[in-house]
Amino acid sequence: MIPPNLSLSTLHYIFFTLAVLCFGLYRLLRVPPPLRHIPKVPLFPLLLSYFSGEVEEQRVKRLVLPFAKRMQTDVVLVYCLGDWMVQVLETKLGKQLLENPNVWKQRQSQDMLLWRLIGNDNVFMSNGEMAKRHLRVVRSAIQRTMPIDMFADLARTTMSLMGDGGRVRWDDYANRYTLDAFGRGVVGYDFEALSKPSGSFVKRYQEVMAAIANPAYVVLPVLERWLPRRQVQKMIDSFVDDLCKIMEEKRKNPGNDVLTYMFQEPDMTEVEYRDNCIVMFVAGHDTTAGAISSVVYFLARHPEIQDKVREEVLAVLGDDEPRVDHFLRTPYLNAVLRESMRNNTPSNATLPRICDIPVQIGPYVIPPNTPMVLNMCAAHHNQTVWSDPDAFDPQRFLDDAKAEASNWVTFGIGPRKCLARNFSLYEQRVLVSMLLREYRWTLPQDSIHRDHLKNGFQAFALSLPENLHIDFTRIKAL
Repeated sequence: MIPPNLSLSTLHYIFFTLAVLCFGLYRLLRVPPPLRHIPKVPLFPLLLSYFSGEVEEQRVKRLVLPFAKRMQTDVVLVYCLGDWMVQVLETKLGKQLLENPNVWKQRQSQDMLLWRLIGNDNVFMSNGEMAKRHLRVVRSAIQRTMPIDMFADLARTTMSLMGDGGRVRWDDYANRYTLDAFGRGVVGYDFEALSKPSGSFVKRYQEVMAAIANPAYVVLPVLERWLPRRQVQKMIDSFVDDLCKIMEEKRKNPGNDVLTYMFQEPDMTEVEYRDNCIVMFVAGHDTTAGAISSVVYFLARHPEIQDKVREEVLAVLGDDEPRVDHFLRTPYLNAVLRESMRNNTPSNATLPRICDIPVQIGPYVIPPNTPMVLNMCAAHHNQTVWSDPDAFDPQRFLDDAKAEASNWVTFGIGPRKCLARNFSLYEQRVLVSMLLREYRWTLPQDSIHRDHLKNGFQAFALSLPENLHIDFTRIKAL
C-alpha cells in the first residue's frame, strides 16, 4: 500500500532511483559479452558466499572446484573484487599465463582500501622497467640477510612465554612471532609484539586489516566511492605515516636488515621505498603467520607425523643452535612444511594479470584487458593433479618429489615468484624445529577446528587460521 502522504512526483523519484540502482547493479554484475564463452561459476552462490564472510579457501572447495569438475575445465570465470576474472585452476596452465612475456600485473584502483594501503609502486605490483629495478634492489637486499640467529632468539622468547605449556591460542603467538621477525629482520625495528601483545602498533595493524575486510566493500569496491569510509581511510593513512617514520629512523641508524640494504641502492623514489616497505609488511608477515599456524595445527591433528618429524629434528639438530646447513638434512620437515602450505595455501591467488592482446589459456582465447589470476588454492586441491588432495600427506613430496614440486605453487611461478620465500621458509623451519624439541602438542577435543582448519575472513585472500587453540605439553626443560 502506498502511504497517502507521498506525492506522485516523490513516487516517481523513488521508482526512478530504484531503477537507476538496479540498472547500475546489472551493469556491474553482468558478464561482458566477450567473456561469455568461458564457463562461469554461478553468480548468486558466489554473492551469498562473499556477503556471508566465507573465506576464499572454503569457497574454492565448495563452489569453484566442483563447478570446474562438472564442466571438465581448468579455466573458469569468477566474479571477484567487483569484476569478472578468469581464474586458472591448474599449474601447467598457470605457467602458461604467468610466464607469458606479454602479460603484466593489473594496476589497481585505490577505490579499494587494500590498494590504498599497499600502493602500486612496489615489487609486487609494478611492471616493466620499474619492476626490473624493484626486483633487483629487493632481491639483493633480501639475499644479504638470513637472520637464523634472530629467528632462534624469537623462538626462545615464544617458548618462554608458553612456559610448561597448557592451552595456547597459537594463531596469536604465530602472528606476534612473525611480526617481530619482520620488524627486526626487514625494517630493523623491534615491534615488541611478543613482549607487548597489546602494544599500539600491533593493535592498530589488526584494526586496519579488520576494517579493510568488510565483506560488502570487498565484493563491491565501488561502494568506496558511493559510501566512502572516511574514518577507515584516516586509520590507513595514520598507520602508513607511522611506518614511514620507522623508515626515516632506519635511514639515520642503519643495521643488518633488508631496509638498510635497500636504502644503499639509489634507484628508488621515496614513494617506491614506502610502497615496498608496506607491501612487504602485509604480505611477508601475514602469509608466514598463516603458514606457521597451519603447520602446528596439522601436526596436532596427526601425532604420528609429529613424532616422525620430531625424530628427524632431534637426530639432525640435537641440542645445537639451528643453522642453515641443518635444514639441508631434514627432508621430512621440509616435506611437512610444503604439504602444510599446499593444504592451507597462505595466499590463495596471484595478483590479477592483464594483456592488451588476446591470450590463449588452454582451450580459451581470453580477450584483451581481462583480469586473469592463478588460483593457487584451487591448483593445490585439483583432483586431476593431486591424489586425495584434502588429505595431509607429507610423503607425497618424498615419493615423487620432482613431480609434486612442479605442481606446488605456494610462492608463485616464473620471474615474479615471491622473493622472500627463503626468508619465510627458514623462519618456519627454525620455530617448528625448536618447538618439536621442547613440546608435544594436540588439538583440544572441543576445538572449532576439529573437522577442518578454519581461516578468518581477509580482504587479501589470505589463509589465516583464527581462534586456533592448541594444548602443549613440555617434554624438555629450557
